[in-house]
Amino acid sequence: MMALMAVACNLLVGYGERRKGELFLFILPVVVSIAFFLIADLDSPHGGVIHVHPHNLLAAAQSMKPP
Repeated sequence: MMALMAVACNLLVGYGERRKGELFLFILPVVVSIAFFLIADLDSPHGGVIHVHPHNLLAAAQSMKPP
């Protein structure tokens, strides 16, 4: 995701040099802030927009329990 964001930002900056517009000044900060929000949301274990269930970790913990 970070690589895609870097490519998109480089394209926007390069395209903005050809055509001066105020819209491009707002797109780059919005894209960066959305990426940082999603990264911070993944680090939040209890709440947030993205919910990841640790199925592999639960299965590994179950297999390590003594019989």
